[in-house]
Amino acid sequence: MNVKRSLLPDDAALQRSGFPRTSLGIRSIVTHRVLDATLQRAWSSLLFYEDIVQRPPFLLRLLLPRPLQTRTVAQAIGDETTLQYADGQYTKRVTLLEPPRRYEFEVIEQRLSSDRGVKLLSGVFDLRELPASQIDLSITTRYTSRIRPRWLAEPVEAMLCRRLHRHVLDAIQAKAAAPPL
Repeated sequence: MNVKRSLLPDDAALQRSGFPRTSLGIRSIVTHRVLDATLQRAWSSLLFYEDIVQRPPFLLRLLLPRPLQTRTVAQAIGDETTLQYADGQYTKRVTLLEPPRRYEFEVIEQRLSSDRGVKLLSGVFDLRELPASQIDLSITTRYTSRIRPRWLAEPVEAMLCRRLHRHVLDAIQAKAAAPPL
């Protein structure tokens, strides 16, 4: 049974994130892309940053940790995946799975030496059918940051997150456009 859970972290999740509740400023970045694909084709083309074989753009290579491997594959609500990076790891858990329309996860552990004060909280892939066999695919990332001053950090974080989303969306679009195997 799929039970929708709020993406807002509860007190236990806030404590696990390593940030005191009083200093927590949750940010949410959403990026959309229209794909020429059926809903099922777009769903089967979903990828995570760690799954992409194409080399990331320079800015992502410079500022984000380098993924090494995925230990497990999450395919059901409650499944957890531990992702290995060059400087640590993080673990995410599937919180909502509604094929072929919505995939949500929460980050339950983040141990990266390069996090620079940014903690990932959750992510969402949302697919909506449009006319003419097109799909509106949106990616949402929720995070919190201790980087100060916020007036300077927020636009940089948003730009980097959108660039990451575009990299993921580019890979999904290419996979959806490729001939089926």
